[in-house]
Amino acid sequence: MECGQALSASCPSCGAESPPGARFCIECGAALGAAAPAAPTAPAPGAPAPAHPSEPPPEERRTATVLFADLSGYTAVAERMDPEATKSMVSGALHRLGAEVARYGGSVDKYIGDNVMAVFGAPVAHEDDPERAVRAGLAMQAAMEEINERLEEDVSFALRVGINSGEVLAGSLGDGYTVIGDTVNVAARLQAAARPGSVTVGEMTWRCSFAAPRCVPPARRRRWLGAARRPSSSAPCSTASSARAARTS
Repeated sequence: MECGQALSASCPSCGAESPPGARFCIECGAALGAAAPAAPTAPAPGAPAPAHPSEPPPEERRTATVLFADLSGYTAVAERMDPEATKSMVSGALHRLGAEVARYGGSVDKYIGDNVMAVFGAPVAHEDDPERAVRAGLAMQAAMEEINERLEEDVSFALRVGINSGEVLAGSLGDGYTVIGDTVNVAARLQAAARPGSVTVGEMTWRCSFAAPRCVPPARRRRWLGAARRPSSSAPCSTASSARAARTS
């Protein structure tokens, strides 16, 4: 600040003084000034830790309940309405149904055209996942009245729901997390074979959730719980029947 003469540099490693302008210590060879690597700075107290990309859950076998819900009547609507109007209408209906899945602790696996696939028990499991899935299916049927009220006067949908419980392989597939296995296939077949306006469940789901239908008025219970046969097999696929549901009241 007084004469402007360059000052000698002190080595940060050994403390020896080096001539002005030197880039390295003449004693130990350590870098000086701008050549010295920046020391790591400690995070400020209370500062959040740096974010790391979350790793997908590991691939594993687990017991889960799979729900498929399909909007019956979509094809007829799509044939006579503008594609953009149809998409908006179906998207609103499916997301309303997805809200019931989230309400009961499940997760929407995917939306496929006019179909919702949901999973209870993966990646987050509850001890009553089958019952949660049945309650979600019944709530979906109840929500259809609200959904149809919002549609145009000459448009209405019915809903078919199939639910099945069993072992699945859960893990990453492509860019997302999903479950695969025969449990998923049977749930899709139960939905395809179900009557519009019904909830059809597999035997294991029924055994684990027999109390769930009691939360529904008997008239609706008998209308919503139906029986089906496994479409790809000649053997019956055990499901909750309307008569059996009536006996639980």
